[in-house]
Amino acid sequence: MIGFLRGTVLKTRGKKLLLDVSGVGYEVFVNSKILGIVQAGSEKQLWIHTHQTSDAIALFGFENDEDLSFFELLNSVNGVGPRTALDILETPLEILREAILKNDAARLAETPGIGKKTAARIVLELRPKLSGDDPEVPTEAKIDPEILEAIVGLGYSKKEAAKILAEKPTEIIEAEAVVKWFLQNA
Repeated sequence: MIGFLRGTVLKTRGKKLLLDVSGVGYEVFVNSKILGIVQAGSEKQLWIHTHQTSDAIALFGFENDEDLSFFELLNSVNGVGPRTALDILETPLEILREAILKNDAARLAETPGIGKKTAARIVLELRPKLSGDDPEVPTEAKIDPEILEAIVGLGYSKKEAAKILAEKPTEIIEAEAVVKWFLQNA
């Protein structure tokens, strides 16, 4: 998988640029912010998301790792493909985060190609992840790692064990008691 490219911009075409990296030309989809600042012959480095389907491999390029991470977060939403996620990133990250955290699906729906239902789905799926309240991601920081590893050793997944242990009463603190409680509540 390609994660980073540095090379010379040969040309731009539509929403893509052709980047020469040591004699190999890579077509990379980028947003208009990047297209607006690159010129043929200039050096460019891009953080890359490699998107593979059954019939094609596409590269999507970003100025920094933060943009790439947000792209991948958007792309994880059901119904949002990589090109749509790239279009959404025409809006600055701060505005996108604020819209998602404030349940402002209408702001997201202003993006061409994003309807009200897709915007609402983006807010619904990403708001917990951006606010840190994702119920799917247990707070392992509050769980004794030795106890967690002992339970994983019993055949439970780390995620499942952490989720159940997050509900443990605070008065149960000794390792044996925690494991016993876990087994009774798993």
